[in-house]
Amino acid sequence: MGEGTPPGPAAATRAGPRRVLDAARGAAADSLVVVVATGGGSALLAAPAEGIPLADLRDLTDALVRSGAPIDRINAVRKHVSAVKGGRLARELAPATTVGIVFSDVTSDDPSVVASGPISPDPTTYDDARAVVSASGIDAPESVRAHLDRGAAGDVPETPGPDDRSFDDVSVHVLADNATAVAAASEVCATRGFDPVVLSSSIRGESQAAAVTHVAVAEEIRRRGSPAEPPAAIVSGGETTVAVGTGDGTGGPNQEFALRAAVALPDGVVCCAVDSDGLDGPTDAAGAVVDADSVPDPRDARAALAAHDAYGYLDERDALVRTGATGTNVNDLRVLLVPA
Repeated sequence: MGEGTPPGPAAATRAGPRRVLDAARGAAADSLVVVVATGGGSALLAAPAEGIPLADLRDLTDALVRSGAPIDRINAVRKHVSAVKGGRLARELAPATTVGIVFSDVTSDDPSVVASGPISPDPTTYDDARAVVSASGIDAPESVRAHLDRGAAGDVPETPGPDDRSFDDVSVHVLADNATAVAAASEVCATRGFDPVVLSSSIRGESQAAAVTHVAVAEEIRRRGSPAEPPAAIVSGGETTVAVGTGDGTGGPNQEFALRAAVALPDGVVCCAVDSDGLDGPTDAAGAVVDADSVPDPRDARAALAAHDAYGYLDERDALVRTGATGTNVNDLRVLLVPA
């Protein structure tokens, strides 16, 4: 289908989704279709609705991501400016038998959110999408606003909802999710002699605030042996966000988490924060590994955080983790090691 660079659609994805739609329209009642969806699918499956240029779709996605809006709200908008998302692919495939295999990158594991739910019923509406744009305070392209307004007025068909007959022969199965990655990381930590403490596989909210909370747990383990005696490993998953605001730096949620943690980490504690798809934000790094020595001068680190420029700061200190694209996405993973 092509390659993309989540979260925004790339020019290389222009033809792929159209080929998917053409193939879907050729499916017959006796066809068996297997659809594999993973995190990042929203960027790859970028077929804009009629009248919306791909460049406008890219600008819209960038603005939504920079606003720090939760992924389910971002995808509510994406579904309503797409020819394939929000169950529309299932509508094109009907009456074929369709089986969905999902690798979830969302904290709810809701298939209608993963890759913007191309074969799942959409519980959101055009009015919901307009509300997200308004609440996010973004300046959406005129083509997007016009399309959403037409949809809300009933001039453009709504995405298929739970009662739509398009889903009569569709089944969707979540094969792996963030809990899968958290369990695997915990097992590795245990084999290396660290007692794993799983906080949650659904951590969300602002990256820097989440980092401070994780460091506080490390301090509690170090001082009081609670909730585990060291050596211990704090493990969590989920997806934190960064509301960029006026910052013009480069980075991603995991890099920002790691740098904010490094400012306050106790001596000897090591923190790793990575995105499982290998690309944290609009960068070539999956995340970073840091300790207290990664921040020789907290003032410089705080200035980088204020500018949302964690990438440059961490790159200068050889703290970035570069894995390359992994080919899948089950959300973010964080591990803090507290030695004996």
